[in-house]
Amino acid sequence: MLDIVTHTPTWVWLLLTLLIYLGVKQTRDRQVPKSKAFILPIVMITFSLHGVISNFGGSFDSLLFCAVSFVAALLIGVLIFPSQRATYDASTQRYFIQGSWRPLLLILGIFSIKYTVGVMEGLHHSLLTMSIVVDGLSLLYGVFSGVFAARSIVLWRLSRSTQTYQSP
Repeated sequence: MLDIVTHTPTWVWLLLTLLIYLGVKQTRDRQVPKSKAFILPIVMITFSLHGVISNFGGSFDSLLFCAVSFVAALLIGVLIFPSQRATYDASTQRYFIQGSWRPLLLILGIFSIKYTVGVMEGLHHSLLTMSIVVDGLSLLYGVFSGVFAARSIVLWRLSRSTQTYQSP
């Protein structure tokens, strides 16, 4: 295990540090300009989709599992399990978002999948040739991305209505 960690490129640890920093910022109540509220979700959804395409070649099955789990998590997040209070001030074009550990956990989830797959690729592990493993990892990428997308949709709806909503 130590061999894997020591052979991991420095930029990976720098990226992890940045992602942890961004995730920890999400744990505090904050005011976020509308223009910046969607940057992190877009980056993380892109990071996740990149993982499916770069790690699994964008195969039909991996994209399908990612898409289905994305839509399921999106619908659940928007319709069934809202949990975070947010308000929007149209005059300042800012959201007030209560802090949550959920974004940090999602960020670390996506990073962990990408890191694990990267290690497995580096070791030429046979698990990556098994469709059930590839489909399962694609499914996880989709779930994490769907939750980020649900949160963004709830915020977008909030800014359109300027009322208080629940955000996943």
